[in-house]
Amino acid sequence: MKRQSVLGGSLLLMASAAAAKLLGAVFRIPLTAMLGGEGMGYFSSAYGLFLPIFSLSVTGMNTAVAALTARLLSANEESAAWVLYRKSLRLFSLFGLLGSLLLFLAAKPLCIRFLHNSGAVLAVQCFAPAVFFCCINAVLRGVWEGRQDMCPTAFSQFLESAARLGFGLFLCRFVLTHPNILPSNHYSQPQIAAAAAILGVTLSTAAGTLLLCLFRLPKHPESAPAQTDSRPIMQALLKLLLPISAAALVTNLTSIVDLATGMRGLEQMISRTPSAFSEFSSAEQAANYLYGAFSGMSVTIFNLIPSMINMLGKGVLPAFASNYSAGDARGMSANAASALQAAALLAVPSGLGIFALSAPILTLLFPSRPAEIAAAAPPLMLLGLAVIPLALSIPLMSMLQAADAAGQSAFATFLGALTKLLCNLLLIPRIGLMGMAVSTLICYTVILIRAAVIFRRKTGISASLSVVCRKPALSGCACAVAAASAYPLLMRYFPQSVSLLCAVAVGGGVYLLCLWCLRVQLRPAA
Repeated sequence: MKRQSVLGGSLLLMASAAAAKLLGAVFRIPLTAMLGGEGMGYFSSAYGLFLPIFSLSVTGMNTAVAALTARLLSANEESAAWVLYRKSLRLFSLFGLLGSLLLFLAAKPLCIRFLHNSGAVLAVQCFAPAVFFCCINAVLRGVWEGRQDMCPTAFSQFLESAARLGFGLFLCRFVLTHPNILPSNHYSQPQIAAAAAILGVTLSTAAGTLLLCLFRLPKHPESAPAQTDSRPIMQALLKLLLPISAAALVTNLTSIVDLATGMRGLEQMISRTPSAFSEFSSAEQAANYLYGAFSGMSVTIFNLIPSMINMLGKGVLPAFASNYSAGDARGMSANAASALQAAALLAVPSGLGIFALSAPILTLLFPSRPAEIAAAAPPLMLLGLAVIPLALSIPLMSMLQAADAAGQSAFATFLGALTKLLCNLLLIPRIGLMGMAVSTLICYTVILIRAAVIFRRKTGISASLSVVCRKPALSGCACAVAAASAYPLLMRYFPQSVSLLCAVAVGGGVYLLCLWCLRVQLRPAA
């Protein structure tokens, strides 16, 4: 392919990924408003299991098939590429089918022993078929990406996100507005509604897979050999698959840690002060309610800014990889400084703004859920601070991958996840949701520091985080103080939504003014 078409394919994927992130936020916000804390607890427990499996298929299987397909085609081994397509599709379809059956049958013990949330059983069972579709999806996307055609992946990715939004919200609302249609002898209405939303996620994976099946691969060339030994091809595929899949699992360790320890720790906290949660029938139900408020509200807002900054990581990777392969230290330094500065300029005011206005933001988005807002607002303040190290670590991780240090970046993530595990076990039983927020802040701070150290050792270039963040931090503090001060004054004269938007505008204006006074200039990339 020509350079321009490669860039065009990359831009198409980035655009579809950005649209998918936006649709994901649009999906979670009204879903939380409909389900509330209890329903979101069941949904988040099941969806938390879905994310590592989805990442494993998209990052692991997809990348391995794409890389090997491209390698075979570059060697003009079209017949071998066809063998890879057929064999990998059969193999991963079988894995997906077995995984779906196993997850469906093991849903109850998994929810009771691992998630500590027996009410999520139906939701986990409704998501089990998605494992099958994700495996097929990964192979089909990988085949097309290996042929350097990004359109099928981009279109299916967008359709999947749109279908998740449509199916998930429709099915959830249908269950909530027609409570007498479905039998509820064994399940409560929030459990059925959460399962309906998860069923919408499953249907979205099926829709994305169906669209991929409509794209037709080029016909098998008649000049290619009729028979090709599949054994070395599949061995090469597994050799690629194992390390990539391991790295994909490592990147999801933090969410897995919260799944494994969150409900358990909250139950221990609740058992120490049962009188404070007397309106709930059990400690498990109260813990599920708190976990649902945290994951549905606090975490949803927390993920918005890193999702946008993730595009910066994708954008800097090709240029930094080119500089690294050419040994251009000056170019690497310029690209690193540009990416980190852009991340800091966006993340610092956003994170500090979330810290200053956590309760008003949640009130604007979820006006009908005051009880859940009371539980989610304090931890969201700390998650706002955690946005900053997480956002700064994203371009660093991308540059480490470009510098052939993916294994070391995975180790940094593993170290952060281990820190989070220890903090969760220590803090959640004592301070509940604030413990989960504190452990998240510490986790991403550890990841950022470790990634900066590895980056300097690998490239010889200092990340200069203190230099990059100093002026944005001063301006961001002024921004947060201005917004927090303006909001209560505006509330005397305007509705809540208008007051919040105007306060944000005041904070943004103060931030830009401070940047101008401090003579902050965007550093151009090399």
